[in-house]
Amino acid sequence: MLFKPDLDIPAQGWTLSQAGSSDSRDAVIRFWLAAPMDQIQALWSGGFGEITRQLVNQLSPSFEFTPQQVNLRNALNQRIGSLGLTQPLAHQLLVALFLLSPPGLLKIANPEQQLPPWLVEAFKSLYDNNQQTMTVLGGPESVQQQPPLDSLPRPDFGAFPTSLAELVGNRIQLNRLLGLSNLYYIDPEDQEITQELVEMRRALAELIQAAPASDLERIWSTEFGDRYWALVRSGIQKEGLGQADQEIKEAATHQLSPSGGGFGSPTALNAFLIVMMYFMPGGMRVEAPEQKLPSWLLESYRQVFEQAQPTSV
Repeated sequence: MLFKPDLDIPAQGWTLSQAGSSDSRDAVIRFWLAAPMDQIQALWSGGFGEITRQLVNQLSPSFEFTPQQVNLRNALNQRIGSLGLTQPLAHQLLVALFLLSPPGLLKIANPEQQLPPWLVEAFKSLYDNNQQTMTVLGGPESVQQQPPLDSLPRPDFGAFPTSLAELVGNRIQLNRLLGLSNLYYIDPEDQEITQELVEMRRALAELIQAAPASDLERIWSTEFGDRYWALVRSGIQKEGLGQADQEIKEAATHQLSPSGGGFGSPTALNAFLIVMMYFMPGGMRVEAPEQKLPSWLLESYRQVFEQAQPTSV
């Protein structure tokens, strides 16, 4: 029998001097995840921290991550969220998460209250560098002031796509959807993130409603599918609904009821994909789902929703 080691044997080696210019992002991530927890600060202060900063600065909102990197980013966000940012292991995982998070797509509310000083400085140098100081001249001494928060430049993500087909090819908006979902999962108290994700969910619901039902399986097999499930798992459903979102939820839920046509109607899957964005995991179930849902959707639905739940559609 062929021996299969528990640890992966690397296909090729890498050096610290080349890590910033070669395709070593995954290797550096693995290094941070495997490093001794009590040495993270010291390692960040040395060459590994410098290489990590270089790799983060290479990222942009349109950076194309591999499916494995997307899955890892989701897993890291979920683990950090379950630990809480004050835990030492969360600090180690956060450093690894930097390498998968473009500037503008990672935010921490009140980092000074949750992170050690060295990590606050690291985070701000990578993700708060738009907060430039302003020098005021004409007084007895030059004084530096912070500009008002509303005047700080924000990333320009462009207009939101007008169809799901367009969204599938929009790397910036796909990464934004994933980033907002992960950020909300970690810190649901951040009102700015909450508002952005709520607005994005509403826009996404409109695109899903308008999409041809025959295209849904193909669209959900792309990277968009991973982003959609990240939103569903984020917990955004627990937020209160404005009138527009309430109407979207009620219309989709009614469409799946017998009086609205049920799961046999031509656009039932469109409605169901919308419904899952508005019901908390554990708060909705489908009766006899194997008879009503296609195989490409059934497994993911069961992973997220199929528990003992009070609401049926």
